[in-house]
Amino acid sequence: MRIFSDCLSPVCYLTILFSFLLSVPAVGQDIALRGKVVDGNGSTVAGASVVLLRNDTRFRQETTAQADGTFVFPAVPAGRYTLSVASRSFATRRVEVVLPSRETIEVKLMPELLAAETSITASFLSGTAESLSEVPGSVERITQQTLLKSRVFNFSEALRKVSGINVRDEEGFGLRPNIGIRGTNPTRSTKVLLLEDGMPLAYAPYGDNASYYHPPIERFESIEVLKGSGQIAFGPQTVGGVINYLTPNPTARPSFGLRLTGGSRAYFNGSVTGSGTLGKTGIYANYSRKQGSGSRENTQSQLNDISTKVAQTLDARNALTLKFSYYAEDSNVTYSGLTEAEYAADPRGNVFKNDFFYGDRYGFSASHTGVMTSRAFITTNFYANGFSRDWWRK
Repeated sequence: MRIFSDCLSPVCYLTILFSFLLSVPAVGQDIALRGKVVDGNGSTVAGASVVLLRNDTRFRQETTAQADGTFVFPAVPAGRYTLSVASRSFATRRVEVVLPSRETIEVKLMPELLAAETSITASFLSGTAESLSEVPGSVERITQQTLLKSRVFNFSEALRKVSGINVRDEEGFGLRPNIGIRGTNPTRSTKVLLLEDGMPLAYAPYGDNASYYHPPIERFESIEVLKGSGQIAFGPQTVGGVINYLTPNPTARPSFGLRLTGGSRAYFNGSVTGSGTLGKTGIYANYSRKQGSGSRENTQSQLNDISTKVAQTLDARNALTLKFSYYAEDSNVTYSGLTEAEYAADPRGNVFKNDFFYGDRYGFSASHTGVMTSRAFITTNFYANGFSRDWWRK
């Protein structure tokens, strides 16, 4: 008020008006948008990905938060925007911004995905890739990229990429596993513990560990093989080692996949995959169909495999994962060989034309992960399966 009382001349009024106009951005003038990313305790979050989207156009700019959590978009037109901030171990935060605004925007991220990410880590034999050196013995991983590039036909081809593993084929399709590690008898994989996401895959691992069932390799994303003294911590029948098959996790955005493969002798291999996340619930589903006539006469096999996974984030420290799978096999495949005379008469012959195998398996599992501290968490697994087989010859 002293300005107006002490300055009453027209020149003074023009000076005040001119100063006011300079402080307000002109129409169409670009301005800088500044902000800071912090966590729930007010500590800075460095390296966060910051995306600025305009609601009514295709305007899009990206930047990364600095070491002190600050970020800046130097030239942004006036309008209404959505600011999306994401960082590892934090839930993505979206904030509405109206420009022009000269205030520094503070974006607070909450660790809502902490338990979900921990539950994924808990299904690995070695936790994270950084902790491989801490596991007694040796751990080898067949990554998703390796499986995709190799285009493996079945699990036998995949496991042969790991040193020390002997896989004996029985019918060529990989229907029943015969896996040996470091000299153990491979028959029905009785000396090897087979896991799926850290839970036993065989129908009676604590009794008769003979494996008459193996899901198709198309169900899995990667494979871990553990050999050495560290295997004793994961369950029974670990004389040879532990093989852990890892299924894909739900994707953040909706995705669909289709793969079809065909070949001679009526071979067909097809799979359909769908995945996505809605809110705190992630869903993954896969259906695979494989069939063919085999390499010998009077042989054929067909299988159907369905697997689903639901990942539910309960809160910042608790996550629940539910899985259901169904496997059905109808095959006319014998493991009986040929005599020398039969082989001389027809190398691809098969006198056991009525050797049939019918198998059905239902599997269900529930896994709860609770994060107690930054260095400790607890995982509780419940699993059940029902397996029936009818292998007969007439």
